[in-house]
Amino acid sequence: MSETTPSISQRRHPYLPGLWLATGFLGLASLAFILRPLGVTSNTVTESAAKVRLEKLAKLRQEQEKLADSYGWVDKSKGVAHIPISKAMDLIVSQLRSTPPRPAYAITTIQPSAISAAGYPLYPELPPVDPNAVAASVKADGGSAPAPVAAAQIQAKKP
Repeated sequence: MSETTPSISQRRHPYLPGLWLATGFLGLASLAFILRPLGVTSNTVTESAAKVRLEKLAKLRQEQEKLADSYGWVDKSKGVAHIPISKAMDLIVSQLRSTPPRPAYAITTIQPSAISAAGYPLYPELPPVDPNAVAASVKADGGSAPAPVAAAQIQAKKP
């Protein structure tokens, strides 16, 4: 037979876990009151950490400005150097002004092939659309669509 653990009400000291919890809370509270007169508060801790961060940030910015405004070697064996940002900008602007503008990437167009020349659509999954049929269906639905125009009328209007 197995023995079952007694419930809280059947224990000899049912309030013992609560007493331990209260003792721990009072111990932490008393520690906070002891440290408070020494100047250790949440504000002083965050202020001192903020001062350290600001000092590190100021030092980092000073080093970055020094590198941005000076000449030096990045890798002397490979011949890679750094120059001041203002000088680099002047060189790039003069280089860009001397060359004509060009596209950043190749512009591709769909070239007509033997298939499209034979009358087959470029995209066979899409059925061919008749503009006159579209205009008629819009008009039948009650919408106001421009009247279909024949190709001969379009060419006659061009000057």
